[in-house]
Amino acid sequence: MTGWSRVARFLNRIEQAVLVLLLVLMVVLAFLPILFRNLLSVGFLWIDPLLRHLVLWVALLGASLATRENRHIKIDLIAPRLRPANRARLEAGLALVSGAVCWLLVWPAVEFLRLEYEVGKTLIWKIPLWASQAVMPLMLTVIGTRFFAAARDRLSNRKAS
Repeated sequence: MTGWSRVARFLNRIEQAVLVLLLVLMVVLAFLPILFRNLLSVGFLWIDPLLRHLVLWVALLGASLATRENRHIKIDLIAPRLRPANRARLEAGLALVSGAVCWLLVWPAVEFLRLEYEVGKTLIWKIPLWASQAVMPLMLTVIGTRFFAAARDRLSNRKAS
């Protein structure tokens, strides 16, 4: 296993662990207000905004994981009817377009973060809102890179066969 493979494997494990941790945290946080309202007649105003931001993180981490495993949403009407070499070209082209779209969305996401930073809003416990939203450009970059890697893999597999 090469050095890059080890790093990629390590980062994949971290990504999965963070995703699982956030999902568990979301379930617990969604259950807490019910428990506290019924038992102590106390509510937590900070839970709902935090859950909304956790949904953003889980959605983007899940999309990244789905892209890594080639299990993302796609409509395959033409590819099954093509010969393997042409199917590989089509899939590589679609992966290139998908990667380009993700990378093109990084700049608007960074600009959005810059504006949020200037406004200076906080989420909870004085956590800046932009810090929670920083997952957007990061994961768009990761997802786009995974699409480009998938395109490379499809083309190299096609040439090898």
